[in-house]
Amino acid sequence: MQAKIKSTPYDCFDPVYDGVFEAPIDTEYNLPDYCPDIQKLLKCQITPEVSSYVVADGVLSCEGICDVRVLYLDMKGDRLRCADFTKEFSATVKLKATQELAVAWVRASMEHVICRAVSARRIDLHASVSIRANVIAQRQELITGDIEEETVEKLKSTYQVSKAINAVSHQFTVEDTVPLKNGKPPIETILRKNACCRVGDCKLNDGSLTLSGSADVTFVYLASEDANTVERMSASLDFSQTIDCVGTQEGCVCDLRACIGECSLQPKEDDVGEYTAVSVLVKIFLTVCLYQSCEIQLVDDAYSVKTPLSLRYGQCSFLKVEGIHSEMLKKKCSFSVSEDGLEKILDIWCEQDSVQSSCDKGKLTYRVKVTVCLLYRGVDGRLLFTEKTFDYTASSDLDDDQAKKSDTQSHTDLWEYRIVDRNTIELSLETDVRTFLSARTPVKYITAAEDDPNAPESPVRSRILVYYAAPGERVWDIAKNHRALLSDLQTQNELYEDTVSEARPILIRNR
Repeated sequence: MQAKIKSTPYDCFDPVYDGVFEAPIDTEYNLPDYCPDIQKLLKCQITPEVSSYVVADGVLSCEGICDVRVLYLDMKGDRLRCADFTKEFSATVKLKATQELAVAWVRASMEHVICRAVSARRIDLHASVSIRANVIAQRQELITGDIEEETVEKLKSTYQVSKAINAVSHQFTVEDTVPLKNGKPPIETILRKNACCRVGDCKLNDGSLTLSGSADVTFVYLASEDANTVERMSASLDFSQTIDCVGTQEGCVCDLRACIGECSLQPKEDDVGEYTAVSVLVKIFLTVCLYQSCEIQLVDDAYSVKTPLSLRYGQCSFLKVEGIHSEMLKKKCSFSVSEDGLEKILDIWCEQDSVQSSCDKGKLTYRVKVTVCLLYRGVDGRLLFTEKTFDYTASSDLDDDQAKKSDTQSHTDLWEYRIVDRNTIELSLETDVRTFLSARTPVKYITAAEDDPNAPESPVRSRILVYYAAPGERVWDIAKNHRALLSDLQTQNELYEDTVSEARPILIRNR
């Protein structure tokens, strides 16, 4: 006899790929005629910007450009210069399975940068773009919720879980013209740029979600009036987007990932030919995963009161979303300048920031790593550059202790700084973190139940049996071992708990 199985669907996100792959960058760059010769390289800044990515035919393909800006001193050694160019990159990675509706979240960062001036007119660059990708696909698992046979007793468990509703990717561009403010001088050369995406309100509607936020852009430039005057500008480009997402409704938990892609800043001329504005275009990639709480019941164990059963089992992992935790981490640290002394800071910024997180016993722990770069003028008038990596930990208490896994997005910025003395700067760093908290429960459940033809015949037993149970023994195990109806065993012996509280005789009536 093959027992009739009643299945319950459980929707989940299957991780198709979660890893890092690299795209090498090897190039030579000859300075254009309008750039003076190089005496000394100060800093090579490379910002990888993703232009597009797609999942198709079991392959994730990524395209992008590297924005390269090389800060250097001219042959006199007293003027700051910048050579800027772009280099395209592309990379592909094979996925473990072909999924038509897979959704990806892709970020790019730099690794292993080697930049040197092989002559006064040529720069040799060797680097590697590190591409971190998460690819998921929605699938449905059929969980055995019941066995529809009157002679089969079932042991069931109930779990409070989070089921997958939908996952979508969305990309758009934000563009505007940003004029220089507060009487700032016109632009000669943009030395550095930085962009990050901040999402504010996110409203879930029936079948869609509406969000608003801003693309925050910062750039530092050399003024055309004085080649050693460095100016800083910031602007926020507001946006609002509505994303179609089937299944969305109030009460869903929204795991939203936002990432800046290609970012273009082009100085714009005014009526008198001076660059007094910047044309900004920023591409933003969004990945949305929606979850909803539900209750799943499954059959852990079963037996027949008539004949031995052969059971087959399956395994699954239930996800329980514990929430989204957001906060601002603040850290004060000291930056020491060992060479010469410090007369004036031209530019100071953060790069290569990363946050790793873990949670256990109601505590969320972060490890923050960030590099602070300093371009300054020494007391002897020389232009100098130095950088330092800061690595520190922080922790926060959570409302409950159920979360076992954390996945953190972050952005670190320099909030303020002050010069303590000629060799020391005190920094205040702020790291904006948003952590997706969850827990996974592995489960084993019955997938099929049928008569066991190889089981020995059951001996003829008395209709009433007295069994002496030990304290703590499970009532289910007693009933299963004697193939008795569980309800009869509980009713006839007034057993209202799952286990026997004390040693006692139990009457077992076989049908």
